[in-house]
Amino acid sequence: MHVQDIRAFEKLDLIKEKIRECGTFAVEFHLGEAKGMGEKTAMLPDGLTLKGLVPEKKYTKLRKILLKTARLDIDLFQRLSPFMLLGLVSGQLLDKDMPESLDEHLWKFAEAENKAMEGIETLAEQMAVLEKIPLGMQVKMLLDLGRNPQNFRRHLLHMTSLYQNGELQRLSKSVNKNARGLRKILLYQRNETMAGRIFHLAKEGSIFAAVGAGHLGGGKGVIRLLKKKGLKVKPVGQAGFGNPGYYQSES
Repeated sequence: MHVQDIRAFEKLDLIKEKIRECGTFAVEFHLGEAKGMGEKTAMLPDGLTLKGLVPEKKYTKLRKILLKTARLDIDLFQRLSPFMLLGLVSGQLLDKDMPESLDEHLWKFAEAENKAMEGIETLAEQMAVLEKIPLGMQVKMLLDLGRNPQNFRRHLLHMTSLYQNGELQRLSKSVNKNARGLRKILLYQRNETMAGRIFHLAKEGSIFAAVGAGHLGGGKGVIRLLKKKGLKVKPVGQAGFGNPGYYQSES
C-alpha cells in the first residue's frame, strides 16, 4: 500500500471500477490527517538522535551501507524513529516506478470521484503502536537490516511475488514470521481494529477499504475476522492465482 513499485499497481482498472461503485473510500489512516500530524509523531523523544542510539562504529558502517544499497543518507534523518526509518529504507529498496505510493494514488482518485473519505484507523492509534515498540528493539531491527540489505530486499520481492499471485495465506505466514515478537501489536490487534471499523462502515453503506496485504490472510487476518462478524467475503475477479488480494463483502 505504501510503495511506488509498479507491481503494487496491478489491476488498477478493476480497483477504480470498484471504487466508483462504492459511496465511501477508506485507507489505513486518513491521509488528510497525516499531513498535519505525521512528521511530528514519527520523531524520537526530545533529546534523542539516531547517532546517540547507535554506537559510533556501527553507525558509520550502517550509513555507508544504506548510502550504497538504498541511496539514503541517515545523517538527514537523525530525529526520525528507527522503525519509521526502516519503512523509508524498504521503499528505497523497491523500485520507484510511480510518482506516488498506491494508497496516495487511490486516495486522490477517490477524492476526485467525490467519495466520502475515511481512515480505518486513526493516525494517533498507529503512532501509539509505534510507541509500544522499545527503542532498543527498533535499533536492533535497523542494524539487522544494515548487516544484509540484499537479504531484506529479497524478502520484500518474495512478498511482492506472493501478492501478485494471490497467495495471501503464504504472504500472511511470511509477514507473521518476519514480525516475530511484534505480531500481536503490529498485526493481530490492528487486524481486530480494522475488521471492526470496516464492518461498521459497511453497515452504513458501500465502502472500498484498502489495507496492506499482510493484514488480509491467516486465521487472525481481516478477511477471517469479517467472516466471523457475519459478512460474506469473496474474491473479486479471478480467485486464487493472479488475484492479488481484492475481496468483496456482503451482509
